[in-house]
Amino acid sequence: MLVLKAMKLFIFGSTGDLVKRKIIPAFRELQIDDLEIIALGRKNFNQETYQGYVCNGDDCFEDFKNKPQYHKIEFGESLVCEHCGEFLERGKINYFYSAMPPQNLESILRYLGKLKREGFQVRALLEKPFGNSLVDALNLKELAILENVIDDIDVADHYLFKEEIVSMNPRDFKKLKIVSLEKVGLENRISYYDGVGALKDMVQSHLLNITFKIFGSLPIRSADFKVEVYERGQYEGYVDELGKPSETETFVKVIISSNGKELELVTGKKFDKKSAYICIDGKKVNLISEKNAYTDLFVNFLGGKKENFVSVDTIVGAWEIVEEIQKKKSKLFLYKTDSLSEDFCQ
Repeated sequence: MLVLKAMKLFIFGSTGDLVKRKIIPAFRELQIDDLEIIALGRKNFNQETYQGYVCNGDDCFEDFKNKPQYHKIEFGESLVCEHCGEFLERGKINYFYSAMPPQNLESILRYLGKLKREGFQVRALLEKPFGNSLVDALNLKELAILENVIDDIDVADHYLFKEEIVSMNPRDFKKLKIVSLEKVGLENRISYYDGVGALKDMVQSHLLNITFKIFGSLPIRSADFKVEVYERGQYEGYVDELGKPSETETFVKVIISSNGKELELVTGKKFDKKSAYICIDGKKVNLISEKNAYTDLFVNFLGGKKENFVSVDTIVGAWEIVEEIQKKKSKLFLYKTDSLSEDFCQ
């Protein structure tokens, strides 16, 4: 049990799908004493209708000590939350979690900087992606430094808090393969996902962050690696779900060679089964944990432990790699839903 002293956590994007599926269940499980949760969103909910929305009609707040208090807010151009002042505390750390799209991060960083200049202590956990491109990530890093909040932010990657990943130690290898294939499709995320795709949604964050943890550093730079393979696919029916033509990929396979090492990253949606594993020189580690990794992620964030969070510099390095991958042109192909998942280690 995490012991806290009357902390407050503000959630931006509290009406989004991620908060409903992962964040609320994580806090239900944690049952942290003395943590006040303030859910902020644009939708016209009251406390009762918000509970019904995030709990899918169930009474999930009945066993939830720290029931989120929902407050409808408007996001202005210069002020993220006009009404948060009545909840902020001086002399204590004010915690913020953002599940907002990357285009909102600039406003959030400026808001955090404003609060610090007013004498408030802040810490923020920002959901990936950190920017939409290398230029975006560099601009956000520069802004975080300018606003004096670079040391007050963590970037969330729940894959790094999976039990199998946390227990991994850095090691040398000749061939590393990471596979994450899902049976599910886009569900309620298709409008967001269509502007991102599998390369930015999975490779740029989760798969490369796992790679860096295994390396123990940020070893791959654009100057010393070569993209050998870049395949892009889209499952049949995606365009019908979206309701318009799209070149967005739902499957990616990338093979990179660097200094005698080979890195293969595979990810996709709508396969016959879920398949997630890491293969290091022929030795397989299944990523089979069904535990909600956000429980440990928030324990670390609220407990001030930063070692398992990805650094902003690492994110910039991942964007450098992704942009090199994109330079290798790849024609989009269609694949059938329920295609066979990869489940082998070589």
